Parts: sequence; structure tokens; C-alpha cells
Amino acid sequence: MENRAVDEFTVEVDRDAVIRARITTLRAMTISAWVSLAGAGMIAGLAAVLVAIAGPIGLVNVLPAVLFGVSGARTLRNVRELRALWAGQGVAPVAMRLSEAGLRLSIDAAPDSIFLPWAAVQGLRLVSRLGRQVLVVDLAPGVGPGSPGVTGLEHPDVQRVLTNKVLGVKGLRTAVRVLRQPVSAIDQALAGYTAGRVRVR
Repeated sequence: MENRAVDEFTVEVDRDAVIRARITTLRAMTISAWVSLAGAGMIAGLAAVLVAIAGPIGLVNVLPAVLFGVSGARTLRNVRELRALWAGQGVAPVAMRLSEAGLRLSIDAAPDSIFLPWAAVQGLRLVSRLGRQVLVVDLAPGVGPGSPGVTGLEHPDVQRVLTNKVLGVKGLRTAVRVLRQPVSAIDQALAGYTAGRVRVR
């Protein structure tokens, strides 16, 4: 594979952990959607009662009902799309590969397709959100799809994670709980390949 060195440090993915995490995510999204739809129904019912009692002034509750309804319907659509995406793609067996050449990464929609030469990597961060740890790759300033040696950043799903926050985190990320290598081993490998410049912070 392009940019693949013979000597590389491979961080495999725990398939069962990924599947459990996906089930939890879909369940939480589905519950959130139905709560929004139930809220929309309750507010619409209240609006109808107020219209019957007080006249057109009761219509003030129609907008919140519509907003809740649209939000719930959009979330249910996202659940269907995500379930179909994950069913079609399965689970990438490797989260990242480190070599003398650089760092190769996977995300759900682009397994093993992101390559960053070490000059494009500023470092990795260990971030905790809601009791979960996430390993985030920080790009060097100015690095983008057209940067020398960089591949895969132009993928739409990669651009999405680079520009949108999830649980307050923006960037290329991997949940630590699905990795078969400990963060300490990843940090040592980073230091070895970059003479100590790139580390996990």
C-alpha cells in the first residue's frame, strides 16, 4: 500500500467493543428522537386546548411543537442512515498504523485511507468526555487535503469530523476503549518514529 513501511506499529481494533459502542449510540439516538416526538405531540395537544379555550393566542405553542417534531424526525433518519452505513461497512480491523513514513488512520467511512507524513502531525491528545477517553490527532497548522504527502483528508466524512464537534471534540478521533494497544504503547511508538517530537498529551 502507498506509504506503507515494512516496519510498522499496528493498532488493531476490538471488533466486539466497536459493535457494543455502535449499539449504545443507536439506542441513545433513538430514545432521544422519540422523546422529541413525544414532546412535539404533547405541545401540539396543549396548543389545541389553548386554542379552544383562549382562541388564536394558543397558536404560540405551534412553533415549539414543529421544532421538536422536525428534530425527532431528523434524528430517526440519522439513525437509519447510520445503521445502514455501519451494516454495509462492517468494522475496520485497524485504527492506525505508525511507520517511519508517517501515520495511517481509519474512520468508519474511510478505513485505512488517511495518511499523514509526520510533518503534518502536531501531536495526539487524550481527551475525556462523559467518562470516556478519546485519542485525537492534531494536524500541524495549515495542513489540509492538498498538503504534501497527505492523502484522504478530502473524503467528505473526514472533512465532517475535522470541522464538526462531537461531544465537544473536533478532529480525527478514536475511542480508546476500542483499541487493542494501550495508549502508553502508542505514545512510545510515536516517540520512536519521530525522535520524541510527536507524543500523546
